[in-house]
Amino acid sequence: MGGDGLEMPKHIKKGVKLEHHLLKGILSILEEIAEIGGVKKVIPGRTYASDSRGSEIKVVRETLTGLKLLAKSNGSVQEIFLVVD
Repeated sequence: MGGDGLEMPKHIKKGVKLEHHLLKGILSILEEIAEIGGVKKVIPGRTYASDSRGSEIKVVRETLTGLKLLAKSNGSVQEIFLVVD
């Protein structure tokens, strides 16, 4: 353990929970989102196939703890959950 007695679980990197597969190239974007004031956690969810083209991340709705985003990247979609203050 570190000097403060707290240690980040190994499945969290720079505020992003790494439990599910990530869309290609999205990790650095999620790390940037994790650094936004008020964002406590970035939790990537399931991925699924779609007919989407190009790449985008958009807010789709509020949740009890924050926001649900959808990330699209050339034929795949991933749910991203933000826990916010």
